[in-house]
Amino acid sequence: MAAPVPPTPSRCLSDAEIAAVQAAPPGEVPAHLALHLAACARCQQRALFGDAPRRATRRRTVPDGSSIRRALILGLLALAAMATFFWSLWHMTAQMR
Repeated sequence: MAAPVPPTPSRCLSDAEIAAVQAAPPGEVPAHLALHLAACARCQQRALFGDAPRRATRRRTVPDGSSIRRALILGLLALAAMATFFWSLWHMTAQMR
């Protein structure tokens, strides 16, 4: 039987090597497999969760124009409310003088 080919950084572990890692007792994984597994996130993923494809994460979407328009309207309404408040405050203090 031929000696196993040590994985290189450009080559991920084969299914048989992943199975050997999973079957080995803790701390007794062959050194060349453990070294590769420590450096390769893809092989770690396969060893822990299998070869099933993972769901893609949702991408953030840019708000459409209507939500930006709503934000501007809300800002203008807030400014109008503040202006009305200060105008009424100015009139009340003018009457007290």
